[in-house]
Amino acid sequence: MKNLLFSALLAALLAALLAPSSASFAEVPFQRPAGAGEVSEAAAGYAAIFTCSAHFFAGRAADDIRRLELVDLARLNLSAPSIDTRRSLVRSVHKGHEAIAAFRPTMGCTLLPPNWSAADVGRLPYVDYPTAPDLSDVPFPAGDDARPRPNAQQRAVLEAAFDGEMYGDGTVTVGVVILKDGELVGERYRDGFGVHSGYRTWSTAKSISSTLIGIAQRDGLLSVSAPANIPEWQYLDDPRQQITLEHLLHMSSGLYSEGANTNAIYFAGQDVISAATTTHLVAEPGTRWKYANNDTLLLLRALRATLGDDLRYLRYPYDELFHRIGMYHTRMETDHLGNFIGSSQVYTTARDLARFALLYLQRGTWGTEQIFPAAWADYVVQAAPALPRETGEQGYGAQFWLLDTLPGVPPGTYTTAGNKGQFATVVPAHNMVIVRTGIDPNGKRWQHDQFIIDAVAAYGS
Repeated sequence: MKNLLFSALLAALLAALLAPSSASFAEVPFQRPAGAGEVSEAAAGYAAIFTCSAHFFAGRAADDIRRLELVDLARLNLSAPSIDTRRSLVRSVHKGHEAIAAFRPTMGCTLLPPNWSAADVGRLPYVDYPTAPDLSDVPFPAGDDARPRPNAQQRAVLEAAFDGEMYGDGTVTVGVVILKDGELVGERYRDGFGVHSGYRTWSTAKSISSTLIGIAQRDGLLSVSAPANIPEWQYLDDPRQQITLEHLLHMSSGLYSEGANTNAIYFAGQDVISAATTTHLVAEPGTRWKYANNDTLLLLRALRATLGDDLRYLRYPYDELFHRIGMYHTRMETDHLGNFIGSSQVYTTARDLARFALLYLQRGTWGTEQIFPAAWADYVVQAAPALPRETGEQGYGAQFWLLDTLPGVPPGTYTTAGNKGQFATVVPAHNMVIVRTGIDPNGKRWQHDQFIIDAVAAYGS
């Protein structure tokens, strides 16, 4: 093990020094090992990126954003972020540090690195595509025409989801969408939100990133059993070359990380490459399960390198997934170097998440198209070998959580899961999809297993 650690450390150092990446340490001054950092030191960036996406993409008012999205920063006494509507910028300042987030309609919001100014926005990667079509008269799920008529029991479940008590004291639900047999049968939104106003997915984005890997495997671009194509690891006898895409999908890379802490990437402008590709092995790949944002980010780094075409990479989620199933109100945001921050930073709506989960319920089929092979729907729910299943506990597959051993939850149920209560859940036993999005304050936990049980009882027959 000592030799493994020494080799890994040496390879990581050489990769950082020699890799021909535009994300050099000299160019980007804010660097943290594995992209970890305290939210308090990146508070300005947190305020800027959340305000940017919520205001420019979701159309939310600044006061409501401050009251909901920024509630966890209240103890820091931040000044209100400044919204520049003419240039589509948000500025936030905390303890002398200014953070700037820039919005582009087709790209969502991007946090600039600390050494950039507003004059550098033109340097950001950009891709263009047509605006979302008007689908108001097209029946859901292909379009937006849906008129659910819940009965009294069903209405009671929807109302309870928003009362801030029934499924977790102090929780704040944004939206609920329930599908049965492909039909939208239940839907409700918090005041100020609606069918086309979204919220950050947080780690529900990981399941979307996994799906892109499944699509790329469908096309023969890569194989999950093959080593991950990470250019920064292709030096000497770098032991990280033994990490496969499957190891990354199963959160079993063995790499050093601080788990869910990648705050320097999310909120301080560090790029994905300098954070995720420069850490060393601390365990043999495949032998340790550890939830790690960087494992997901490395999946997308491998996809970008494999495609070998930055424009194709930037269009890939839209051309191959989102627009093919009607997710026109979804943005997969990037860092300033054009790397998708696909472990968290997807902005989407409850209806688009319902479409995504329905695609899995239909085993990759959408209309007459096969978006991903049916076998992929089976693959993502196979338990990660390094995390044995335990009755009564959640399991983990390929960037999806397995809920089927929780008491009262129907067999075969699985879900995406994101911070602050983002869930897109597939219930095959009842041919149902259950979506809940939220802005739960830190320390408040949405009881999703009980909500599934109640929703199935009300809508599942």
